[in-house]
Amino acid sequence: MILFLLLIAFIAYLIINNKIKEQRKALIGEILYFLNLGNIDSLLKIYDDQVTVKSKKTLENYDNIKYLKEHENLGEVKRIVLMRQDIKRAIVGFLKENEFMQRPQYKYVANWLNGYLPLAEGFRVRIIYITSAGNNRGERLISFFAKDVKEFEQHPEYLMTKGEYNKMLKQQAKEELEEKKHDYYDKVNSIIDLVNDSKDGLIVKSKEKKLNELIQQLFDRTINSIQKVKQIDSDEWDILDNFISGIDSQVNKIIDDDKLISSYYASSDFAKIKETCNSLNVSRKEFNDYIEEKAQSISKLFGTRIVRNETQNADVYNYIRAYKKSITPFTAEVSAAVFGSAENNPIDYIIKYFYPNKSQYKEQIQKLKVLIEELETLKEAKVIIDNYKKDYEQYIQNVPDYVLENDEDGFYQRLGLAIIDEAVLNVEYRFTYTSGGGMAQRSFTVPMNEENIIELINRLESKLTQQALSKEQRALMTSKLRAQIKERDNYTCCQCGNSTSKEPNLLLEVDHIIPIAKGGLTLEENLQTLCWKCNRSKGAKLIV
Repeated sequence: MILFLLLIAFIAYLIINNKIKEQRKALIGEILYFLNLGNIDSLLKIYDDQVTVKSKKTLENYDNIKYLKEHENLGEVKRIVLMRQDIKRAIVGFLKENEFMQRPQYKYVANWLNGYLPLAEGFRVRIIYITSAGNNRGERLISFFAKDVKEFEQHPEYLMTKGEYNKMLKQQAKEELEEKKHDYYDKVNSIIDLVNDSKDGLIVKSKEKKLNELIQQLFDRTINSIQKVKQIDSDEWDILDNFISGIDSQVNKIIDDDKLISSYYASSDFAKIKETCNSLNVSRKEFNDYIEEKAQSISKLFGTRIVRNETQNADVYNYIRAYKKSITPFTAEVSAAVFGSAENNPIDYIIKYFYPNKSQYKEQIQKLKVLIEELETLKEAKVIIDNYKKDYEQYIQNVPDYVLENDEDGFYQRLGLAIIDEAVLNVEYRFTYTSGGGMAQRSFTVPMNEENIIELINRLESKLTQQALSKEQRALMTSKLRAQIKERDNYTCCQCGNSTSKEPNLLLEVDHIIPIAKGGLTLEENLQTLCWKCNRSKGAKLIV
């Protein structure tokens, strides 16, 4: 009977034990699935690699560096180390708190899982010393942890020969230098981008010239200089940095000041001033329109400005962004030899490059003669306009200084007063020379003042045939002749009788009685003094 009871108890024990094992196995499976560690034994091996050596000394001296040099597998070692870090982090976090804690056999499974933690760290290599006879005489373990991997990555020279290390240093220095150069190119490009984006929207258009000059300085000083620097610690970087920062500061000030001025023109304060000045504007509208017509006519004589992308030829790597720059159409890009000759004989080379068609000389001479008269009229009108500004003074109290200091002409123009742009009065021809590599750049301009225009006319006339010359030869409307005619006519309009004694700011012009276009000559008997209103009503005298 006792034996029977013992048998029953043993069978019950086996059943319960099997059930416990099944519960543990099932729980282990669920937890490993939850942790995505179904292949935990292959992920957390005791050894990740094994190296066999043939001497005791090699066994004793074998270390991490020797292993990596022989196997060149730092990337694989890093992958396993990081993978095991993630596994350890997942197991530790799981054991702190999870949804399985109340399940039967959890404590056993938790202890079992905790036993894997020593394996969930590092990369392990087993080093075995086996004699030539096949006897195992010893072994040791070397490990790689995250700090070891990081150190090898920070010091790749540990795994290099001296030659390889020096080569690496040179390559790193080269890459660092190129990266620094690109940083400076980016600084230059950011300024160019800012100006390209802002220039067209400037309220004070005259500031465009200053921006052009600043960008040109930027090109001249930086493009070649950045490329020439050979050392990462060169003092030249500080010099370049200071220069670029200075240009950037000036550019931003111009743009910021322009935004302030734009805001003021949009303000109610300016609207009140403009409304107050309305009576002055109405009385001078016709005069303003007349001055605008003359300015536009001169622009037609000399062409319009064009826009092109302009950068330095020396930028062989195209690191610098193109800069959109307005330039005069009267610019000749010439060779070094021509540039030198043009400096010595500017008028001859103006004719060669800008008046190449001899069949058009007659028409061009006629336009140049009219141009002298019109430029002189606008210069006198500018004096009168400056006088008119005084009439506005009583209405323009409390105008911010930054407006009148930066945009005086624009301010008065927005009030309705005609303004003559200096660019209209200062027409010029320009010669430029740029070397093949862009290293050298030179330019000079020939202003078209009265003296140079007269010389240009005389040179063009001298090239006409004798028959054509006799028809074209005539006196020119010089400043002296204009003054003589006005004095002769007592500064009085020969048509309406108005005079400067009655109206001090009266604009008087000297008119051809028989227009030039109809064969009239610039002789005293064909000239008369007219006020601007009478001259305007007579009809346009510019040749278009």
